[in-house]
Amino acid sequence: MSTLTLNIPQERELQRLIDYERSTCSVEGDLVYRCAFPYRPDDELQAELIGQGALAARAEGKRGAIVVITSDGYSYFLEKRREQVERKRREKRDARLIALSALFAALCIIIGFLLGRFFA
Repeated sequence: MSTLTLNIPQERELQRLIDYERSTCSVEGDLVYRCAFPYRPDDELQAELIGQGALAARAEGKRGAIVVITSDGYSYFLEKRREQVERKRREKRDARLIALSALFAALCIIIGFLLGRFFA
């Protein structure tokens, strides 16, 4: 399970980087190679994503430092979607349980009323 907690600008930047990588580094939906992005020390958003663990800075010989998307970065949106589906499933289950409880309570009231009417 991913341990990332990103705010909206961080999510947008990560999604932009993943979309860019998918559009330029994949063939027919399969990732052929991973993209490396230039490390920009003055970019606060990039520094935040590196600090969160969504991106990793690596030293590259000729080009200096580069930034790549980590496995946590790739799985962030899949985990978020899975958590949303799970939350909706729990909410539906809770709603069904409440409806069933209300139905059972109404049935008990009706049976109690009928028993009281016939045996009173």
